[in-house]
Amino acid sequence: MVILRTFWHLRHRRQNSAPGGRFLFVVLALSVVSLAPGVLVSANASATDAMAEAKATVDQVLQILKNPEYKSAPAQLRQKLRSVIGGHFDFTDMSRSALGIHWESLSEQQRNEFVPIFTSLLESAYMSRIENYSGQQIQFVREISDGPGYAEVYTNIVQNGAQPIGVNYRLKQSDGGWKVYDVLVDGISLVQNYRAQFNRVINSSGYDSLVELIKMKVNQADSAAGGSS
Repeated sequence: MVILRTFWHLRHRRQNSAPGGRFLFVVLALSVVSLAPGVLVSANASATDAMAEAKATVDQVLQILKNPEYKSAPAQLRQKLRSVIGGHFDFTDMSRSALGIHWESLSEQQRNEFVPIFTSLLESAYMSRIENYSGQQIQFVREISDGPGYAEVYTNIVQNGAQPIGVNYRLKQSDGGWKVYDVLVDGISLVQNYRAQFNRVINSSGYDSLVELIKMKVNQADSAAGGSS
């Protein structure tokens, strides 16, 4: 239990440090920050497919957030947002990358079980923070190619009285569209951040302990948010 408490203590400490605090606020609140109101597009930005799909996702989320039907129905709001966000993130790729070398040692059944567990962790994280959104504007700056079928979309989160936070989305072509497989905040990778934490727990107390920790955190987040739908 000491190892388990230590893991989440380290995670909490990152949330309250710089740049770690900004990192976790942004990348764990995926729908809140990357899909926020007030989207501004740079005049020099090229509207290629990856960026166009990111903007389309923004429009979908804005429609949901502005829908008065959901103002008194938080569970339905969360479910609707999940249905939109889920189609634009490659959670299997993110799960595999987050586990790193440990992914290879898992059975096919364990892999199939871990992906939805890790997905729930990300979803619970951003859902638990969605009410804290305070109207930051997002600038879509540019898009670059990371090779055939891969792209990186650069955005800035505009902060009143502070330097903007750079948030980059790494996407790959999948099923005829583009899906996010990593998010970088001020150059810090979401996947690599989780990989370091997961590796620490697995090496100390085993894969099963990591799974139980994630489930515990998801249940706590869902309970705090009023229960999942």
